Amino acid sequence: MKREKREEGSNSIDKISELPQDILQRILYWLSQEDAVRTSVLSKSWRNIWCTRPNLNFSDATFKGNMHQFLSVVNTALQLYRDQRLCVDEFHVCMSVFSFDCASVSLVEEWVRILTSMCVKKFCLCNLPKRSIVEELPSVVFGAESLQDLHLAGFVLHREAIERMVLFKNLTSLSLQRVSIEEGIFEKIISCCPLIETLDIKVSSVLRKIIVKNLYNLKYFSFSDDVYRPASFEKELCNVWFHKGPDFFRNLKYLSLCGVKSSLEHLSSCKFPSLKFLYLANCDGLKGIKLFIDAPNIIYFGYDGDFIPSISFATVTSSEWISDIHLTCELSDDASSWFIKLHELLKSISQSKISLHFDRYSLNADRDGIRENINMVQDMNGGNKHASVVVEKFKFNWLPLSLISSILNGVFSICRPRNIEDFLCGGKGEMKRIERLWKILTERKITKEDRFWFRDLEEVRMEISDYNQKEWRPTTLSELPEYNDNNRAMSLKKLRDYREYNPNDPWHWDPMSLSRWLNENQRESNSIRFALKWR
Repeated sequence: MKREKREEGSNSIDKISELPQDILQRILYWLSQEDAVRTSVLSKSWRNIWCTRPNLNFSDATFKGNMHQFLSVVNTALQLYRDQRLCVDEFHVCMSVFSFDCASVSLVEEWVRILTSMCVKKFCLCNLPKRSIVEELPSVVFGAESLQDLHLAGFVLHREAIERMVLFKNLTSLSLQRVSIEEGIFEKIISCCPLIETLDIKVSSVLRKIIVKNLYNLKYFSFSDDVYRPASFEKELCNVWFHKGPDFFRNLKYLSLCGVKSSLEHLSSCKFPSLKFLYLANCDGLKGIKLFIDAPNIIYFGYDGDFIPSISFATVTSSEWISDIHLTCELSDDASSWFIKLHELLKSISQSKISLHFDRYSLNADRDGIRENINMVQDMNGGNKHASVVVEKFKFNWLPLSLISSILNGVFSICRPRNIEDFLCGGKGEMKRIERLWKILTERKITKEDRFWFRDLEEVRMEISDYNQKEWRPTTLSELPEYNDNNRAMSLKKLRDYREYNPNDPWHWDPMSLSRWLNENQRESNSIRFALKWR
């Protein structure tokens, strides 16, 4: 019986091995370089297949030798392809070179020349050194005319980098990540890429203004300025200007702007007939303007910032679209006006499924400010409780226990959350917040603070689920799992390890991102939410 099973298994392997070579190469296309090499031990027919697949992917993160050995391995593999006259459609190299020496630069230039002769379609060159210094990009990179997809990360782009630049007749995707680039150089690059459909930019310095024009095929545009940095890295935000023609955005499906200083008011006069995804974060260009977005097919809108913008949408044809609002708020004496502005924003997106998240919240105003806000909102609604906006999810982080009641009063005066989440059952601080919130929502006795919303709150349920939140089930305080600090300790260790290996990554200096990172890495914790039913 065992022999028959072995023979059956062997026959199955043989059947796969008998497939045409181009199909076997396609199978290996989806594997990492390391896993592709491992297939060479399967059988004789598999021994050299990995050497002929149309994509090469190298990363020094998993390489055990030094940098010169790593570069030598990459060079040898590429030379082997050239000697066999094989094609390389995709070539990815990710390394952490503090400083290129002459030999390293020569190697990279030789790679590009070989790849150009092979008519490479996708080229990804990432240099992510552990220190903040980035290396100059060899000029030969912008001479590969066959490219359809170009991804560069961690380089300085001087004028020498574009001195050999050709017209990219086939390039549809350009990604510049953590690059240092001047305005004139960026404009030169864009002018040579008329067919761009995907433009993804994350700048780290120098660039103060970019102008996006004559890209009528643009479908995906993402711009991000490195705004989350330690104090020693302070710098101004960037200005982003778009071509104002009526048809410029006709094909745009994805628009993400992070850290834009210039006014975005001109977007109000544009039409976005194809736009599905809109994300705006930390954009000072939204201050003092009323932005109107004409995007009838939008399915997702996201905002992240430390002030409340004035944004409204034209009629949306989608039956269900999502709005995700993240606010980092520090209130002083203008608490009432802050809630009024939030009320206006929520009303403008009330046709969507709203998720409202307070990432950080400091309340220095007295409770009379909140009470004044409640009165103002009720006057605006004419006393009609049904005028309150429905919010699918309400979340808050970094909120002291003493402020929870005041915050709920403010929030409940402008909206009716169906769920308050997302609490992790696994930390002492979280357990105290859960207990405090449950007491506020269920305790009906008169307190010093007027809980006007009690009369409208019909039912409160505490629910629990595992981390993937596939199924929520009712629970009580007494049934909650006991606190175990191992999860959070493990998360903090992961964070320390990440910081040590990636000291230049700016995200982990931001408290909001830190909170999200900790939540995402506490995978073994249960999630708690409060389901609310309103009259």
